[in-house]
Amino acid sequence: MRINHNIPALNAHRLLSRNTNKSAGVLERLSSGKRINKAADDAAGMAISEKMKAQVRGLRKASQNTLDGISLIQTAEGAMNEVHSMLQRMRELAVQSANGTSQDEDRKAIQDEINQLTSEVNRIANGTEFNTRNILKGNEAPNSNTTVHRMSTGKPAQVTLELDDDLSSLENTDTLSIWIDGEEKIVNLNKVISEEEDDDKKEAALLDVINKALGDSAEAIFTESNKLQITTTSIGGNSSIEVTGSTDKVFDVSGPEDLEATGKAESDTGNAEGSFYFSDVPEPGSRIIIGNEIIEFYDSSKEVYNGTNRAIDIVHENGTKKDISEIVEFIAGLQIEGVKLGIDGKYPVEGTTITNEDVHERLTVKADKPGFAGHLTYLEGTLEDFNTNLQVGPNQGQGFRLQIGDIRAEKLMISASEPDGNPGVKGASFTNIPNVTDGLSSSMQEYALNVSTEEAATAAITVYNNAIDKVAELRGALGAIQNRLEYTAANLDNTTENLTAALSRIEDADMALEMSEFTKLNILTQAGTSMLAQANQQPQMILQLLGS
Repeated sequence: MRINHNIPALNAHRLLSRNTNKSAGVLERLSSGKRINKAADDAAGMAISEKMKAQVRGLRKASQNTLDGISLIQTAEGAMNEVHSMLQRMRELAVQSANGTSQDEDRKAIQDEINQLTSEVNRIANGTEFNTRNILKGNEAPNSNTTVHRMSTGKPAQVTLELDDDLSSLENTDTLSIWIDGEEKIVNLNKVISEEEDDDKKEAALLDVINKALGDSAEAIFTESNKLQITTTSIGGNSSIEVTGSTDKVFDVSGPEDLEATGKAESDTGNAEGSFYFSDVPEPGSRIIIGNEIIEFYDSSKEVYNGTNRAIDIVHENGTKKDISEIVEFIAGLQIEGVKLGIDGKYPVEGTTITNEDVHERLTVKADKPGFAGHLTYLEGTLEDFNTNLQVGPNQGQGFRLQIGDIRAEKLMISASEPDGNPGVKGASFTNIPNVTDGLSSSMQEYALNVSTEEAATAAITVYNNAIDKVAELRGALGAIQNRLEYTAANLDNTTENLTAALSRIEDADMALEMSEFTKLNILTQAGTSMLAQANQQPQMILQLLGS
């Protein structure tokens, strides 16, 4: 028997301390409901659970973002529904005005209602907002002034036409029909005729009316050699151009074959190619995207640039504005992974030189690798439509691009900023005086579609048909996106539920098991306390040996 070291007491104390500590841990888990309360509880499990928490919280917010996106779409589609109703009413009025039994007084009253309804279309388009953002009047961001052709191993249809030396022979009845992919685009030449005997002004007017008629389906430009070049925005073997009408008074061509072209079909050989055509110097703050690279434009005479390292100053050191060709030449000199950059199909690596026949405003992009893989290179300029990114996933890059079309009256071609505007239908015209507002002020800024005569009203029916079809197309696209987003939200909720279940298995405590453990430890703690007391009594037995 020893007195200096009470080994049984030490042993009882050690076991009591261990059980007390375990009991404290069980109490912590029972009170928090979590199996892992600190990294020491399960280091690996803690690391995994924190990553899962980030995903779960991101998924929940992404689901909310998706529902916000659906709300935005419903707001836009609801406004478009009212515009559709008004377009149907305007078409109805045009049918009434086209009837021979209507008198001038009747048509004046019909025209007045047309004017008011057109102004209301503008009011809805200009005034519909979601979280203070205008969603039906197009993109109000700084414009890069570009027309973009996506990457493709095919090519767009393109015709290059030499203008007639004398455009003075044009008459008011002369028109051009430019058929893009089988769809007719009417070009009224009134504005060209009304210009003075100045060939440059007539050419500028011709280019303007052609581009307004083409809309988004093609782009017309003048080359350096002063030839008119029309290129479709569609690509491939189905892309086509055909020019008919008063072509002999506008162009100097040898035969009909000069007035038509077909695009080159896609193939799995060759290198995919795309392009940016710059109609003007990009505005400060605008940008273009090539692959994963963002190229931003700024004006050093007005601001200090803060952004990506792919920055292009649109002015010289002396503050004068750069030419478009200088901007294109600078971009063509950049090194971007996966592509070659050139000017109008000429690439420095090929040892080619740029001539006056080339379009110095066209930046071309060619994939390094042949085949369809090059199609994946992303090209984007400033979009005309309202666009925004919906973050519909928990991680970077899991966004969804939402675009909503511009439904202002002029975009629907039911009004014009000038009385000789082009409604795109032969025989249709606009009023002689401005009688349409932007819907937000009382100022008359636009000219309504003319229904004041039987002939004009008849043609207006087709114009309203086209507007109804365009809004229907936009609404249909929004409906499809809404359906997609509803599936996205359902999938996000399902993923959140399953991931939360996985997180629970790692992080949450099994309360029944922990309660059983606590009961066991509670008994052991009480027994340990009793045994420690007994062990502490053992040294007193030595006193009996001493005869005390």
